[in-house]
Amino acid sequence: MADEEQGRIGKFLSAIGSPFRRRTTPEPQMPLYTTGIQEPVLAQGITIPALYAVSQENLILRTVISKLSQEIFRRGYYWEKKFQHKCTKCGEESNQETEQCSLCGGETRTPDVNQLVYPKWLLDQQNSMEQNFMHVLNEIERDLNVVDDAFLICVKEYFVDPETSDIKFYRVKEMIRGDPIFMRIISDKRGVRGGRYKVCPLHRDQISYPGQDDKCEVCGNNMQEAHYANMAGSGKTQYYLEGEVIHISKYNPSKLYGKSPVNTMWRQAMTLTAMDNYMYTSYQKRRSPKGIISVTTDNLESMKSFWKSVDEKMERDPHYIPKVGIESQTGRGGVNWVKFMDTLEEMQYIPVRDEMRNRIAGFYGVSSIFMIDSGKSGGLNNEGMQILVTNRAVEFGQKVYTQVLFPRMLQQMEVTDWKITLYPNEEEDEITRLRRDEMEVNLAQRMMMLGYKPELMEQGDRDIRFTYRQMNPEQDGAAPMPPGMQPPAGMSPGSGGPMAQQMGAVPPGLMPPSQPGGEGQGIRTPRGPASPDRRTSFGVGSPTSSVQQRGPPNSQAQDNSRALMDARRFRGA
Repeated sequence: MADEEQGRIGKFLSAIGSPFRRRTTPEPQMPLYTTGIQEPVLAQGITIPALYAVSQENLILRTVISKLSQEIFRRGYYWEKKFQHKCTKCGEESNQETEQCSLCGGETRTPDVNQLVYPKWLLDQQNSMEQNFMHVLNEIERDLNVVDDAFLICVKEYFVDPETSDIKFYRVKEMIRGDPIFMRIISDKRGVRGGRYKVCPLHRDQISYPGQDDKCEVCGNNMQEAHYANMAGSGKTQYYLEGEVIHISKYNPSKLYGKSPVNTMWRQAMTLTAMDNYMYTSYQKRRSPKGIISVTTDNLESMKSFWKSVDEKMERDPHYIPKVGIESQTGRGGVNWVKFMDTLEEMQYIPVRDEMRNRIAGFYGVSSIFMIDSGKSGGLNNEGMQILVTNRAVEFGQKVYTQVLFPRMLQQMEVTDWKITLYPNEEEDEITRLRRDEMEVNLAQRMMMLGYKPELMEQGDRDIRFTYRQMNPEQDGAAPMPPGMQPPAGMSPGSGGPMAQQMGAVPPGLMPPSQPGGEGQGIRTPRGPASPDRRTSFGVGSPTSSVQQRGPPNSQAQDNSRALMDARRFRGA
């Protein structure tokens, strides 16, 4: 077997030194986009400023977007270690405290605390627009919910060698939000960013096109490809390099732009806006009266004297019904009612409004209880379900930041050992946390009996977590045993012994709690009888043997321990 492995390694090493001809999978050549600065795809007649205008004007749409943003960033963020130990050679990460790598045997290191000095200071400061980091995140969340495109501009400060004009290093100076109305992506026909313009990092007014010189005329540095452009203002277009702009999408990410949710629900939002305008004009501007009263008379001049009084009454009472006189040639008179519009009940104003609101709120996952609408909650069970649905929508929104935006942002700051995580919107019950901590402590005690030493993980003030390693009797001493219990024959305290050999290596967290009578096929719990792991038949019924139900007989050590505990009890207890 060793010769075979050596033969394989030898063939591999000999093949490395040989020249190869490489072939790759052909890339699609179908032009997906026009060459140059790409534009987001919107419905005909709808522009990005119109999307923002309707999201600010429509009460329901703005309420939904505002509540969702509040729940996502309500409890802030915190810094967290990406690993406990990391190998300096192969880069293998481990959450257990170890001095040697389990793969290559190299030395390990802990996360570098110095990486947090500048990023923490930067996020606590205000940018040039007097905005802190949370304000910028709220703006980005609004952009995602309106147009599904958000741009975070990392303003970099480059340090240049005065003699050679070469860029030695840079630092992220501040972070601001890029307006999706003016921010555009530069890509080729296949949607790959870049490949159209090249600019100088130090002199952004120096632009080169494909086929031109790639050297800056001012400093002589190499031109770099531009990935983003800012089309705002009447001045020149501002170009950004790779890494200076972070673009994300939430609902429909693609090669370039996302799909605007407000564009999808444009008709529903405009219907709600029209209904609000109808209510406004009905009560404020006295438009669209319910009807008129026509009076048929031979003396039309006598009716004109009433017009002035009608106008005066309309100024005082918007629901006043005007009267109109109609001249008749037959000499007959009469009074008729001419109806103009239906009432709100006849138009089903409330059901239609609720349907439109539910469609908009259902897309974002915001339930009625978060919109301060308790009239349709329908009881505690329904309220709990609504909170659960909204919490899932909030969790989905937080993953966009913790898994996409924050890692890319920290990459530009050269932070590799730490990560930023948003707190869950719902704080966990204190009783639940205490019960979970109690279970972890009980599990640690039982693992010590099996020969594993628990070590507390540094998780701040969140939860109690342990890591386990095999005990060394010379360093760690003997494992503690319960009072009155002696280790079985052939098993020394602190070692696995025959029991550990029969069970094999017990992974952390997989050892079931030990209960009296639970050492057999089934495990007895305080809530019920034994639940057998294996049955001789696959039918439904009681266990097939008494061993499965009661477990094997107790050992001598268990009988001695139980007798000792009974002797210590008070009589009659």
